[in-house]
Amino acid sequence: MRRSIIPIVFAGLLALAIHVGATQYLPLSIAELTDRANLVLQGTVESKICLRDERGRIYTRVELAVTEVWKGSLTTNRFSIALASGILGDQGVAVSGEATYDVGEEVVAFLVLNHRGEGVTIGLIQGKFNVTVEAGTGAKLAQNIFHGGHVGFEAQRQIQAGLAPTRLTVTSLKTQVHGRATK
Repeated sequence: MRRSIIPIVFAGLLALAIHVGATQYLPLSIAELTDRANLVLQGTVESKICLRDERGRIYTRVELAVTEVWKGSLTTNRFSIALASGILGDQGVAVSGEATYDVGEEVVAFLVLNHRGEGVTIGLIQGKFNVTVEAGTGAKLAQNIFHGGHVGFEAQRQIQAGLAPTRLTVTSLKTQVHGRATK
């Protein structure tokens, strides 16, 4: 009897460890992302650098070459986004579920401003949309973990349910943002 319970306890502890390590998201609609954002920007990631803030905390500064401002206003075509993670020398900090930005990628970012005036991505990974060009049509598509249907959990759920993933063009996303931002 005692031996038969050990595998069950072990399996339960393993499941708990997996659950604790996973990031869970409360999906934010495009309307919610827009309403919470100070800025919504479309642009290309130019550079990333890890720094320490005034309190000595490691963070990453992402430099975005802005092609369009969808909500808010800027006086320049460059903007900094701050991430609460990064590696500096032999020290590193990671935030589970935080958006990542890669040099050269085109993005749409839903941002609030921190005390330094830098953007912080809303809803962790949810406030960043990757922009890709659709093969065949050349249309620009916007995708994140819940919207755009080509990546993330929502796309997997739709495929498992036998549904076609939802296609989201950059033009459609921009129209939705402008519709909310002008209310």
